[in-house]
Parts: sequence; C-alpha cells; structure tokens
Amino acid sequence: MARVDQTVQPYAYPAEPHRRRHGPAGYANYRQYRSWLEDEFVFRCVYCLKRMVWAPTDIWAVDHLIPRDEAPERECEYDNLVFACQFCNEQKGSNRVPDPCKVAYGKGLRVDTDGTVTALNPHGQRLVKVLNLNHPFMVEERRKNLRVLSSLQQSLQRDDQELFLRLMGFPQNLPDLAKRSPPHNSRPQGISESWLAKRNRGELRAVY
Repeated sequence: MARVDQTVQPYAYPAEPHRRRHGPAGYANYRQYRSWLEDEFVFRCVYCLKRMVWAPTDIWAVDHLIPRDEAPERECEYDNLVFACQFCNEQKGSNRVPDPCKVAYGKGLRVDTDGTVTALNPHGQRLVKVLNLNHPFMVEERRKNLRVLSSLQQSLQRDDQELFLRLMGFPQNLPDLAKRSPPHNSRPQGISESWLAKRNRGELRAVY
C-alpha cells in the first residue's frame, strides 16, 4: 500500500475565501439545504474544521451568517447559509462572524500543535471570541486528533494507513445532488463538480 500524503493537514483553514459551487433556491425550509451545504463545505464545520467522519452521530447544523431574527427574509437564502457543528452553532447564536466566502479564514486563524487556535488578524480575533474556539474541550479534542492522526500518518502499518485514509477522506455516503431537484438553481454546473460526481468519474482524491 502506498504511503499517504504527508502534507495533508487536518486543521488547515482555507488560504482564500470560499467560492460557492452550488446555488439551490426555493426550498420552504432552510434545513432542506443541508445536503448541498455538506458538499459545499466538504463535510466539515466551516468554523472549527471538525469533520463529519470524526463524529458521525453528532448533531450538525445549518447556520445563518446573518441571523434569522436580524434578517428573516434571508432565512432560506443559500448564500447566507453555512455548515457547522453543534458546538460552533450554539456558541455563535445570533452573533455575526466574518463570511467565509468573503474572508479567508486561513489568513486569520492558525491551529497550533498544542491544539490552541491563534488569531492572526481582527477577523480571526472575532472568530475565536464569538465561537469560543479555545474552549478547553475544543483544545483537547484538537490536541488528541492531531496526535492520533500524526501517529497514523507516519505509521508503516497497513491498518494504520487505512484508518488514516478513513479519518481524512470523504464520507462513504456522499449526497447525490443530481437527484435533489430544488425549485431553482443559479449554479447548476456545480452538480457536476459535487464530490459524488467526482467519485463516479474516478477523480475523488483519497484525503483532503
């Protein structure tokens, strides 16, 4: 079995603002956008980078960048929605944080080897404060994950390599967005760039 990519990092925030690939519209309930958002934000919390495959039984949320009580007319607007874990969603509450589609989180946040998050600019300071990213529980979880993943990544054992691939790869059950059929879609070309479509074409990378 070939060694896994030694450069992949579990907590590498994007160096550029996120560019949305999907544009579904017309759903009556914002939770109906969840599958689109899972694919959009690569099956991890946009705020803390926790992955669905690390916590498959956890509760995951559709979060509003501009809160519903502030802009009820944007409750079901796709570009106002992101994918988040329960912890970050609850911490954020009705507060505002920088839009990851306008601000590169990687320029504002750095996860250190001890599991703490360092803010690199005012946007990062806002994210750390509002989302409580350095809560002891979160720091310990990151420290544990970094330690385990580093050990698996460097191991020569086949079972360890396969476990690393499962923990740093895509979920087995990827949403089939071609079958979702929203009332409207301003970016229909994004369906062909969904992760399931890439898997079907043999283009899905092993880890990310």
